[in-house]
Amino acid sequence: MTTSNRDITIGPCKWAIGRKCPDPDVKYYIYTRHNPMDRQCLQIDETAEKSNLTNSYFNPRYPTKIIIHGYNSDMFLHPLQQMRDEYLAKSDYNIIYVDWSVLSPGPCYISAVHNTRHAGTCTAQLVERLVETGNTDIHIIGFSLGAQLPNYIARNLNNYTLPRITGLDPAMPLFITAGINDKLDPSDANYVDVIHTNAMVQGKLERCGHADFYMNGGIMQPGCNGQKINSFACSHQRAPAYFLESIRSSKGFWGWACSGYISYLLGMCPPTNFLLEAGDNIRPSTRGMFMIDTNDTSPFALGKWTDLPTLGAKWQTQQHLKRPHHYQNVDPLMQHIDQFGKLASNFNNLDTFGYDAANAYDKWTSYSPSSTEQDDSVEEQETEEFIEDAARDEETHHQTQHLNWWAYRRNLTNGYVDNDIFRLPKMD
Repeated sequence: MTTSNRDITIGPCKWAIGRKCPDPDVKYYIYTRHNPMDRQCLQIDETAEKSNLTNSYFNPRYPTKIIIHGYNSDMFLHPLQQMRDEYLAKSDYNIIYVDWSVLSPGPCYISAVHNTRHAGTCTAQLVERLVETGNTDIHIIGFSLGAQLPNYIARNLNNYTLPRITGLDPAMPLFITAGINDKLDPSDANYVDVIHTNAMVQGKLERCGHADFYMNGGIMQPGCNGQKINSFACSHQRAPAYFLESIRSSKGFWGWACSGYISYLLGMCPPTNFLLEAGDNIRPSTRGMFMIDTNDTSPFALGKWTDLPTLGAKWQTQQHLKRPHHYQNVDPLMQHIDQFGKLASNFNNLDTFGYDAANAYDKWTSYSPSSTEQDDSVEEQETEEFIEDAARDEETHHQTQHLNWWAYRRNLTNGYVDNDIFRLPKMD
């Protein structure tokens, strides 16, 4: 073990201790439409005069995206580099990459977690220089361990709150018991949205933002199973892949709300058509926990569900259920005991034996009181009325024609039910 400038070094692992910013191990590179392929290094210092922002391709009139890689990686991770292409194809942006790979190499995860504090402090210096130019539309996108780093950026800013932070599967190891000042949380920005793809393995299961999206359950991703595939790494890296696709996707990633992960595991969060979009185009008003399904290969976005029942918030706005069309001309008693038409032959899309399924009840013999008679519904009848009705039915019973047994059985087979179904037919 050797020590130099208070740093602790063990093999390839380095703990940055007592360092000041700017630090040559924390670099910044910018891409714009003027230099879409050739990166330009930004020199960031304590003051704007000592920095080179004004002499770079940076334009304060355009929104700024700050992209931060994770552990054992660098700014050239393929989905992170593709984000530059997608954003610049979409509009004018300042795309800035934070490269702190010297402080986060493998297999030095413990030292990399320690160094997030220093890298975040130096990146806060970058944000302050951007704000001094009048650029306030700043969006930080962090992947894995790089998604925990914005917490330290937010803690080191003076008189400025980050507008938005996007966490792409924020790292879980060594952050399970971390306090609010040492992990990504909703207080770090005006809006924090998080995408979970490998929870309980490399990513966190607990909610980290104002809106948390659990893709395909948030633990394992479809298409990441195979003998030649590291399923954990594949699922983890789906987070930046999903976000990358969301930038210009015509379908988008749409999720339905869920009250909690335990509720999801218990099957209490079925898909609904009350959907909110995740990814780059998310609405800042989106709040809560959401579940999203995707394809197993690119393009991953499925778009909106359109054939599912409306639940959740929209259910509360429905004052009355509209009765099905076949409730016209229905026996009042059947209308009372079969409110949803379950006794109709077409309720579960069964064969209708040749008659009109849309009016399944039209063949029923129904009692339709005249307009001059009072309502004879069961709920409003008095005991005396029941006695009178019973006497009247007994008097008219012998006047009713006897049913033919074979016609009666044929009617039952074909679905024609008479009001006298409970009266024994006469055998011929």
